[in-house]
Amino acid sequence: MDDSPGFVLGLALMGLIGGVVLFARGLVAYRRDRLVSAVATSSLDGLAAGEVRVSGLVQAVDQLLTSPLRSRPCVWYRARIESTDDSRRVLLDEERAVHFRITDGRGQIRVAPTGARWEIGTDFDESTSLTGTEPPGLERRRGASYDMVQPNDPEDMTDAQRQAAIDALLTIDRPASLEASHGVGAAILGGSLATSGGRRYREARLEVGETVTIVGQALPWADVRQQLEAMGSGGNVDRAIADDIADAREAGELAASPEEAWGNAAIPGFGIGQPTRPPELDPDAQPPPVAGPTAHEVAMDRYQIPADELVLARAPDGTLAIYRGTPQAATQQHDLAFLLGLVGAVMAVCCTLALGAVLTGSL
Repeated sequence: MDDSPGFVLGLALMGLIGGVVLFARGLVAYRRDRLVSAVATSSLDGLAAGEVRVSGLVQAVDQLLTSPLRSRPCVWYRARIESTDDSRRVLLDEERAVHFRITDGRGQIRVAPTGARWEIGTDFDESTSLTGTEPPGLERRRGASYDMVQPNDPEDMTDAQRQAAIDALLTIDRPASLEASHGVGAAILGGSLATSGGRRYREARLEVGETVTIVGQALPWADVRQQLEAMGSGGNVDRAIADDIADAREAGELAASPEEAWGNAAIPGFGIGQPTRPPELDPDAQPPPVAGPTAHEVAMDRYQIPADELVLARAPDGTLAIYRGTPQAATQQHDLAFLLGLVGAVMAVCCTLALGAVLTGSL
C-alpha cells in the first residue's frame, strides 16, 4: 500500500498528458469545423473571386491516376503499406493528385489541389492473414500511375454513368493470386513487398463521380500558375517529380533542350504516332504520318487554361480543404474529435486535481 501514492501519481500524469492531447486535437477540430461552417455554399454558375465553399461531382480533366492498392481510377490517392512485425517498416508511402473539375449541374470549376488538406477517410484498410494470405480486394497496380483521358463535358454525365460510378465504388474485386501479387505488381510498388511477414494495406482515394465539398480560394488561373511556378512545380502537383527535377538541375544533369534529352520524343505528337514534323528514323523504319503543326495548336487550345479563368486553389496565406460528401457531411466530420477534446479537457482537470492531492499529501 506504500506505493499507492506513486501509482496514483503515475496514472494522474498519464491522464493529464492524454487529456491535453485530446483537448488540443479537439481545438484543431473545432477550428476546422468553423472553417467549413462559417462560409456559405456558393453556386458554381455565379462564382466570384475570393474565399468560397462549393460542392459538386468530381469530373476528370485530362488525366487520371490509378491507385496502387485497388487499381481504381481516381484524381487523388494516398497509399501506405507497413509490415506488421516488430520492425514496423514502411514499404510504401505515396500520395499523388491531379487537377480535376467539379460541377453542381449549373456550373463547373477546375480544382488545382497543390497543398490541399484532404479530409477523406480510408477506403481500404486490410491486413494479411495469419497464414500470409493477401486480403480480399487487394489488386496492386500493374501499370503506370497516370493515364490520359478525354475531357468530358460535365453536363453530359447521365444518371446511368453516375450509377456506374457508384457501383464501381461499392464493388469488391476478387483478390489477385499470391503468385501474381508478388510478381509484376511487387516490382512496381517496390521489391520489398515480396518479403516474408504480415503487411497492412491502407488506401484513401477520390474517384470521378463522387460528391465533394471544398473550402478554398477562387483565383484567376494566372495567379495560381504564378504561385505554382514560384514553388518550383511548374504547375505539376506531384511534389516527388518536382523534387527530382530540382535535384537534377542542381547536379547539372538536365539536358540543355528537350531535343537533346529525348530526341524524337520531344516532337509534339510523336508518342501517339502523329508527330508534327518528320522524325529522324532508321532508313529501314516505316515513318509515321505527319500531322502538321496545326494539330499541336489545336491540342494546345484544347488544354490551355485561360489566364482569367477562375480556379479553386490554395492561397499563399490560406487553406484548401477537400471533404468527401455534401456540406452537411463536411461540417459533421470533426464532431467526434471535438467531443473527444471536451472529454480530454475534463480528464485533464480531474487529473490535475488528483496530482494536487497527491503532492499536497491530502490523498
